[in-house]
Amino acid sequence: MHSEQAKHLGESNIDFRRLECVAVWADIGTVGSRMMGDHDTISQVHPKKLCNALWKYSQESVGSKLVIGKVVEAIVVDDKVAGVKLDDGTQLDCDALVVACGPWTEAAKSWFIKSNIGETIPSMLGIKYHSILIQSPRVLSQAVFFQGHGDPEVYPRPDGDAYITGFPDQAIKVTESPGNEEVRSEKVNQLIDATKKTSSELGDIPPHTTQSCYLPTTIDGLPVIGPLPKVKGAYVASGHGCWGILNSPATGEAIAELLIEGRAKHIDLELLGVDSPFRR
Repeated sequence: MHSEQAKHLGESNIDFRRLECVAVWADIGTVGSRMMGDHDTISQVHPKKLCNALWKYSQESVGSKLVIGKVVEAIVVDDKVAGVKLDDGTQLDCDALVVACGPWTEAAKSWFIKSNIGETIPSMLGIKYHSILIQSPRVLSQAVFFQGHGDPEVYPRPDGDAYITGFPDQAIKVTESPGNEEVRSEKVNQLIDATKKTSSELGDIPPHTTQSCYLPTTIDGLPVIGPLPKVKGAYVASGHGCWGILNSPATGEAIAELLIEGRAKHIDLELLGVDSPFRR
């Protein structure tokens, strides 16, 4: 689906390309590796560029509108979802509501509680990862997952950047707001040190960007996708962990099918539903 998407959005607009992936064991006195995939099975996109391109397509094709700087306070219900109330007192009318807030999906619980609907969304946690960006002397074409030295992961990009991450925190309920996640120097230093120990080519180059983000995860580790109980017209799609970008086209298709046709035709969502017996 990512390949099809790239054709519509433009490969260069989302940095879509084929590449290789390899696992490397690197520790004291031990070095080994194995291929995880090649150009037939591995490709990549730039997450932010993909989101921007999807949003641009949505605006231009169906006139989608983005409201920034407003906070949802409660759900408006009239037999089914009829809209949302914002913190400035205004109301946005709608026929359906999809809660797809990543690690901040937990905060959406209050929308339903304030509307006397009760708790309907499963608990959502966030796993904080730090990352650094290093400008490589040449464009690399092989993603590397190291085992040893903190298990760093290196994702090269076609613009020459190498995105390096690892050393995750424990899963927590996220209280930091989007875009204001704290970047801790000790985690950054761990990544720099791991890069020096695993790459002679990148190890001596200082990062030009340091950052952090949260990966959304549920208690049982499964994403939650499907209708929300207790109120018609409400849906959730979150909890994909590190596989959010990978699974985004399939998740979007499944939610679109639920909204338009009442069921997901291409994916069996029984395992992933809010009321799935597998979650009990």
